[in-house]
Amino acid sequence: MPEAIAQGLRVIDLSGAWRLQQEQHRAVYDFADADPVTAAQLTRKAVYGLPELNGDRIPHAALVANPGCYATSVILALAPLLRADMVDRQRGIISDSKSGVSGAGKEPTSRTHFVSVADNLSAYSVFNHRHVGEMVEQLELGNQELVFTPHLLPIPRGILSTVYVYLNREAKAAEVESCFREFYGGKRWVRVFATPQLPQIQFSLHTNHCDLGFCLANDGRRLVLVSCVDNLLKGAAGQAVQNMNLMYGWNEEEGLQ
Repeated sequence: MPEAIAQGLRVIDLSGAWRLQQEQHRAVYDFADADPVTAAQLTRKAVYGLPELNGDRIPHAALVANPGCYATSVILALAPLLRADMVDRQRGIISDSKSGVSGAGKEPTSRTHFVSVADNLSAYSVFNHRHVGEMVEQLELGNQELVFTPHLLPIPRGILSTVYVYLNREAKAAEVESCFREFYGGKRWVRVFATPQLPQIQFSLHTNHCDLGFCLANDGRRLVLVSCVDNLLKGAAGQAVQNMNLMYGWNEEEGLQ
């Protein structure tokens, strides 16, 4: 990748090499940089490739770090509320996320064998999943403010994240929905569901959509968010194509419909 940049190429990188700015978060990947100085320079220049948040920076970037799949689902669910300062961060945020087996890494392991996955549901990488750094950095949260637990579903693909938050003041469902619709207004690949309808994995499969929905408790303070993506498209290759379209001034829908 550094050689490609040196040759004047523009790069969209799907690995975790350039997503993280803070050393404590990069440490989870155990990187061994052949040229630490160049690696540090490129890390500072890299743009986090979540178009709905960084669409103004991606067109001018030489290096775009394509986000992780879990991170995409959680960040898009939380960003509108956090930017609007509606979340009671002192009470913490919990994301209970579930992914099909294709989201559990490309290397075969005993955990991803058919006999381990079929007719089963299991949690893994509790408190140390590599995507947590992306979430807290992009959402500007402290490490103690988010608890993220991933689970492995016995399906090939798709992610559903259920995110639990407390609002810092009483709100109406219409206000929450308006917050999401205003934030994602004009964003082609985010669909906001009208409450009480909630997204399902099957709705976003084989698409580049992130589907978002919510339920607000009667007290107007407890809020449950549901976010669904196809981990191989909006969570990976589809998002890379979306970033490429932005980088070259093409229609954001090109190659994705």
